[in-house]
Amino acid sequence: MRKGCRSPLRRRTAVWRAGGVLMPIRHLFRTKVFLILALVVAGDFLLHRWPGVYWGAFGLLLVAALAFARPVVLRHGAARVALGLAALYALSMIEEIQLLGVLLFLAFLTAAALLPRAARFDNALAWGFRVIGAVVTSPWGPLRDFILWLRAFDRRPPRALGRWLGILALPVVGGLIFIALFASANPLVEQGLAQLDPRQWLVALSGERMSDWGLMLILATALLRPQRWRLRRRRVTRRVLALPGVTVASVGASLVVFNLIFAVENGLDLAFLWSGAGLPEGVTLAAYAHRGTYPLIVTALLAGAFVIVTLRPGSATANSVWLRRLVVLWTGQNLVLVASSVRRTLDYIDAYDMTEMRFAALLWMALVAFGLFLICWRLLTGRSTRWLINSNALAAGIVVTTCVFIVDPAMVAAEWNLARAAGNSADEQNDWCYLRHLGSAALVPAIRLEQTTEDPELKAAAANLRDRLMVALERDQSSERWSFRGARRLAAARALLGRD
Repeated sequence: MRKGCRSPLRRRTAVWRAGGVLMPIRHLFRTKVFLILALVVAGDFLLHRWPGVYWGAFGLLLVAALAFARPVVLRHGAARVALGLAALYALSMIEEIQLLGVLLFLAFLTAAALLPRAARFDNALAWGFRVIGAVVTSPWGPLRDFILWLRAFDRRPPRALGRWLGILALPVVGGLIFIALFASANPLVEQGLAQLDPRQWLVALSGERMSDWGLMLILATALLRPQRWRLRRRRVTRRVLALPGVTVASVGASLVVFNLIFAVENGLDLAFLWSGAGLPEGVTLAAYAHRGTYPLIVTALLAGAFVIVTLRPGSATANSVWLRRLVVLWTGQNLVLVASSVRRTLDYIDAYDMTEMRFAALLWMALVAFGLFLICWRLLTGRSTRWLINSNALAAGIVVTTCVFIVDPAMVAAEWNLARAAGNSADEQNDWCYLRHLGSAALVPAIRLEQTTEDPELKAAAANLRDRLMVALERDQSSERWSFRGARRLAAARALLGRD
């Protein structure tokens, strides 16, 4: 056979090394196909036997399969870190299924699969887009491999088919003959064969189950057979391109104007928000706090973007001493602005109640403040944009991981609202519907409120909330929605109620 006519799987004579063993590329392909099918079978077994921990256990299987089939992941530093984080978030899914935990698991597992095939790790933002691209194109993976498999045998398919028929004919025919003889001689064998009704198999193949198989197949193929994302090495140029209209004079004038405007806003916040002085007629504290929270955060983000674009390291604007001083002053005013946004949010929570979104908003404001500090530090120390992006990504990752494993926003909201309810009456500023929406996170705080309050109406309202949440949690824990976190909450609730 001529060199140019070889099939795709035979075209390459390279070998793959795993633990000191050399394996041909063709055998490696078959090994990965076997692993993919094994993962689908294992996933189906877990889904129908242990649905409560299915996603976490299947996630750990995916991590183990990736490490086994592609040992280069364990030798690549960044890929090894991503794989470890994926295993960590898989454990969080065993604890309790959370959308945030699932998304982070998929992101880090995909990154671990792609990183060894990339020329380098540049920054977290670029890799975020690459992970999204890999996820979007992952449904085509099984189809791509099927086409590759067909091309591997497109030269002599009749001969290959005849060889397999010759191998399988004798054991299949002989086995059927002996099974028929044993069925006629043994009533137990006959009864067992009668129970093998193919119609029951077809009933088991529901649309939902087949869609689960398809999802498992796509996940396994995308990890073990990822698309090649090789980055080209670009030359790093030291020359900073000048932006039109961005000069030392224009940036300086802008910073002077911006500092004056921000000084007025911060002055108003200091006069009314922080000092506790009375607001003008027609303006309530709740309205003053709520209206300014998110616009002020957007303002701080725009300020940070302005500094990043107009004062890049190495530019004439970044080298100007007086511009740097104006930026430091402006950054300080932005930090005061973020602090005012936090104060507005806390005042609004005090006037109404705590929610998961408001708690997340407070965390977001803290990240914005930290990002502004990093922008100013980058300008003063000449750090790169890559350093800035990766530092912000690391801070965000720490906060998100804390929320997944340690701090439950729903529990924070429930404990805060029910602690405040202890000082109110049963119908005063207590959103019982939202507390029911929080689910099992509000169960233990509701029991504590019921046992500690002296107000009979509040005690009755807390007992009603406790009954609803207890019934819902017991129902979930006896179904496919079982989770370790739910089991702990149910045990804690029963202990408080003396139902051990």
